Amino acid sequence: MPVWYGAQPAWWAPLERDARRRFGSALRHTYRRDSLTYELTGLDVIGEPDPIDVNISFYKEPPYLTYGLKPQDFPRVHAKPRAPSKHRYSEDDALCLWHPLDPEERRWTSSKGLLDLIEIVRTHLFLEHYWRLTGGEHGGQWLVEDAPHGMPGSGAWRSSRRQRQQVAGGRGPRPPR
Repeated sequence: MPVWYGAQPAWWAPLERDARRRFGSALRHTYRRDSLTYELTGLDVIGEPDPIDVNISFYKEPPYLTYGLKPQDFPRVHAKPRAPSKHRYSEDDALCLWHPLDPEERRWTSSKGLLDLIEIVRTHLFLEHYWRLTGGEHGGQWLVEDAPHGMPGSGAWRSSRRQRQQVAGGRGPRPPR
């Protein structure tokens, strides 16, 4: 039986190298037989009055759907529990940071390193904060392009990318009367 990726220094050493240099002892890890969790204490986020703790968990066999992505490219990220957000997974309150069907250049992969993922988390937490300040569920603004929610054909598919294109394009010319 092959050793899972989280147990291999050839995988985790390059993953965490830059994040360890940047955050030092504020970045800790917990290794278990089938999971590896990074705990970052006190991430500063613009607009947030207090630093935020972040947990990033990688699993040998994730207890959630990875939508065909490799488990090492689809970790679970938790921060600021139960904070209202339009981009969290309802089943476990994990941050929804990218759409799993997006091409690799539009989402994080483990080859980009833990520091890159932490910066994505920092940006996401700022966007959540701004969304709440501007009304949250009642018309709050998400400052960047939204990824689709749900999966195609699931009945829950909703894409604000598509909606933005429709709004930007308008209805087109009106037919003559």
